[in-house]
Amino acid sequence: MPAKPFDVIVFGATGFTGRQAVTAMIHRAATQPLRWAVAGRDADRLRTVVAELLPAVAEQPGIVVADATNSEALHVMASRTQVLLNLAGPYAQTGEGVVQACIANGTHYIDLTGETFWIQQLITRHDRAAKAAKVKIIPCCGYEALPFDIATLWAATQLQHRCAEPCREVKIVVSFIGKRITSVADAVSGGTVASLSSLLEFDTTDCVRNPACLLPLDASDAQQVAERNAYRFVPHFDEDVQAVTAPTIPAPFVNPPIVLRSRALLGACELFTGDFRYSEVMSMKGMVPNVSFLPDAATLPLQWAAAASLSGPLANLSAALAGPLKFERGALRKLIDWLAPKQGRGPSDDVLANSGYTFDIFAVSQNGKKLHGRLDAQGHPGYRSTPEMVVTAAVGLAKGTLGRTSHFGIVTPATGLGIEAVGALRDAGVTFSVIS
Repeated sequence: MPAKPFDVIVFGATGFTGRQAVTAMIHRAATQPLRWAVAGRDADRLRTVVAELLPAVAEQPGIVVADATNSEALHVMASRTQVLLNLAGPYAQTGEGVVQACIANGTHYIDLTGETFWIQQLITRHDRAAKAAKVKIIPCCGYEALPFDIATLWAATQLQHRCAEPCREVKIVVSFIGKRITSVADAVSGGTVASLSSLLEFDTTDCVRNPACLLPLDASDAQQVAERNAYRFVPHFDEDVQAVTAPTIPAPFVNPPIVLRSRALLGACELFTGDFRYSEVMSMKGMVPNVSFLPDAATLPLQWAAAASLSGPLANLSAALAGPLKFERGALRKLIDWLAPKQGRGPSDDVLANSGYTFDIFAVSQNGKKLHGRLDAQGHPGYRSTPEMVVTAAVGLAKGTLGRTSHFGIVTPATGLGIEAVGALRDAGVTFSVIS
């Protein structure tokens, strides 16, 4: 078989996140040999993006014209690259044809979907074919859910190295740092809004309330896993971080199914116990104004108020998605569309550059030994950190520095990329450290 002309093709390069990913690809190509291309429906728009972002001395990427509704064009595109980075969501509407083209052409696939019901469909329809083709299909490879999944794998690996015991529990506490987010447009982009609208319009499953929804089809313990990892939408005070916590945003029902699928795909191994439990929350300490002359305890009323303001709407969103009433879904979709930015738009440059996030990672071994680790990440989680991480994943997969695992099919960031992602993510501004 002749070599494919490209290592990575960025499909959907003209959108908000697509442009950020193109910038990240330009930076990677400046430090290593990299054959890459941008792809989308409109050649003129693609050339405009490249002209605006590419330095004059840099080598031009390829231009590939493809429409997500044109099967023939998708197959031609997939046949020309080692890895296809799909940024053209919402994925439930347009992504399946791209996945099929990748499987048929032996091309690894990465995307940023948060639509767990669609991932469930991919598992049912395409997992067997992707395995047979030795192809890695890796959804949810941005802020949702790559850092959470890799952090869990890292914590279990650290416990195994330190005390030779499998991991029984991981809790991640998210904190946002830097520039405070003060508007909806700075919190999310139009692409995220489109994904939420897709959930409201097309999801008829129980995925938003079932953390076991992405387990392998033959999993015999799905009910026990779901019960053990049931979602909590009630704010509470976390003793480990001494702060009020609330469900993670933008959606607390995306990362847990991915992490639990990783644990299931790893099977009977030394890293996790059979009754493994995963949870995640968001600290409210960084979400309220910082008054330097007051102790942290003085901000607790504000933290409780902030937590309540998030927990209620997220619980309502979960109920609306899981409920049968179409008018509830329609009303909520109209509200989201009215309040949030349109697709192709996102946070301001100031927020992108001056935001960041941290994870406090608390892991417990089978016999109760504890690990406190930390993940530090630079840039806005969704729209600066995400393109950096997903490009790191795509380039590493194409070059063979990531993806050395034996897992193929509809996989996860942890099982598809492997523990080597911990070191690779330094290039994306993400670092891991052990606190205690």
